[in-house]
Amino acid sequence: MVFDLAGLHRAIDAERQIREGTWEALAREVGVSASTIRRYQHADDAEADGVLALVRWLGCSPEEFIQDNIVDGEALDPSGEGYVRVDMQQVKELDVGVVGRSPQATRTSIQRLVEVAQRAGQPVTTLTRISKI
Repeated sequence: MVFDLAGLHRAIDAERQIREGTWEALAREVGVSASTIRRYQHADDAEADGVLALVRWLGCSPEEFIQDNIVDGEALDPSGEGYVRVDMQQVKELDVGVVGRSPQATRTSIQRLVEVAQRAGQPVTTLTRISKI
């Protein structure tokens, strides 16, 4: 159960071209730097909030990019104000007892988030919230 960052990059690039936008315009709209988005093409892991912002921009569910997914996905609503953020309190509650995990973490990677959600049998969106900042 791995989040396919290269697949996400391909989907973003295809949608960006349909919308006739630049990487820089996309970066401004989503709040993730253009260089970070481009790195997803070859990355194994990335900060979850940025990845989820891009999945939200696409209007799809994170599960569409999870290899060997076992959970029905829910789309991240692309409309509305605020930023999609990982709800670290929920992640910590579901991740109790896993060796090597910091209980004080305020951010997580997309691969860890996928692992926690899949192990709990929950869509990734249930472990997110919308924040004004």
